[in-house]
Amino acid sequence: MGFFRPEGENLQRMIAVLGAVAFLVQGYNQSVMGGFTTLPSFLEAIPAVDTVNTTGTQKAHNATILGLVVAIFEVGSALGALSCLAIGDRLGRPRTMILAGCVAAVGVVIMASAYSLAQLLVGRTVTGFGIGLYTGTIPMYVSETASAKHRGQLVLIEGVFALSGLALASWVNFGMFYTHGPVSWRLPIALSLVALFVLLAITPLLPESPRFLVKKERLEEATAILARLAGAPLDDPTVAHEIAVIHSAVRRELDSAANSGNPFTTGRTRHLHRLLLSTAAMMFAQLTGINVIAFYSVSIFEETLGYSGSDARIFAACLQIALALGGLTAIFVVDRVGRRRLMIFSTAAIGLAQFCVAGLSSDLTNLAAGRAAIFFYFFAMYTMPIGMFIIPFLYAAEIAPLGIRHKVTAMSAATSWLFNFMVAEVTPVAFASIGWKYNFVYGSCSAVAVAILYLFYPETRGRSLEEIDEIFRRSNSLLDPVRIAKELPVGLDMLDMIEADAKNKNADV
Repeated sequence: MGFFRPEGENLQRMIAVLGAVAFLVQGYNQSVMGGFTTLPSFLEAIPAVDTVNTTGTQKAHNATILGLVVAIFEVGSALGALSCLAIGDRLGRPRTMILAGCVAAVGVVIMASAYSLAQLLVGRTVTGFGIGLYTGTIPMYVSETASAKHRGQLVLIEGVFALSGLALASWVNFGMFYTHGPVSWRLPIALSLVALFVLLAITPLLPESPRFLVKKERLEEATAILARLAGAPLDDPTVAHEIAVIHSAVRRELDSAANSGNPFTTGRTRHLHRLLLSTAAMMFAQLTGINVIAFYSVSIFEETLGYSGSDARIFAACLQIALALGGLTAIFVVDRVGRRRLMIFSTAAIGLAQFCVAGLSSDLTNLAAGRAAIFFYFFAMYTMPIGMFIIPFLYAAEIAPLGIRHKVTAMSAATSWLFNFMVAEVTPVAFASIGWKYNFVYGSCSAVAVAILYLFYPETRGRSLEEIDEIFRRSNSLLDPVRIAKELPVGLDMLDMIEADAKNKNADV
């Protein structure tokens, strides 16, 4: 690797961008299936999902199968994310990413060659499993290798790429709409192999997380990698100081509880408290209902609002561009405005949009109202990624202590995928059953989420991961972290604080 050895911020950016390519694959594979649901060549190959040329009970049955085909990807992703519980701290960060790429590539090949519903379901599940491994690992890996000053921006690059993957899938589907035969859907599926091969070629060049190495007591390796990430000499005192802080934090956590690796423990480490915050943020992001638009935008525009197949796909592709622009906006504001405010803003904005869409869609004989609903689709798609797309992944990695970080991020990512599955699975049936009233459900969930985010989620902007740990260690109730985060100065000397804490504990004993 001597011929290619980036250091400092260049290395941090390289890690972030490569992780973001994995999220591009996630966004692409998550969205690409939505463009096939009305495609004649796809429905001919997989007739069990045909809701265009069927009516009555057959259409209702096919709608359920279609929901399963779209949603099974999320089940595989949830299983992949949960598998990080077992392998995340055994393989380490880069090797887990290599495994993820191999699994995802196998799944894409199965999907692209599908000739039956069963084969398509298996391919979607296997691909999802690989993507789940990625989403359970990459936000944590980038958070652990980025400086506190730029951590938010570097993690949120993943969001821009994931949303660009959604947009890319929409435009590829639009272009292939004018082709004939199986190539119109097989080629779009297979295209994600290009990005996966790039990931598999470059990931072996990435360094291990220094925090992972400290946890494994491989201090010399950790020091060398941290110096490289900082762009500093190996004997730089700031590098030695940071390694000492991380090591002291690990030792303190091990001494805090008999089973410090258990994410469900309470007490001073507040593991369960942090896990609940992490998983709840993921749940809120899905219960805004934003993926109803992302998954079924073509069907909404074509079957509900009455646009032609071509126009529906153009609108759907433009919606994905709005998503990507929202993700780009987030990069520039996350380390200025903070995580907490952006999550509250996005959730409130999406809730407002859902209520407005419901009202405007209640009478589709009024064409003007139906067309006006499109504005709020775009409004929701732009505001959502500013605070509630990648920030919950970032937040989960930030608030989790090192000893259980891989477990918290794994369970948080799995929560996101499971609720994603629920939304994708019930949406075709819900639209068929209650129509526009379905949007009221997500508007109400968003309103509740805003209140919970305001009351219980502390700000983490600009703090080292060890400082964030201190916020929770000083808390005695669920409401304390928000207050303590406002009172505790940024830039504390954590080594002195940890050593003083240890002396006080010994004195008490």
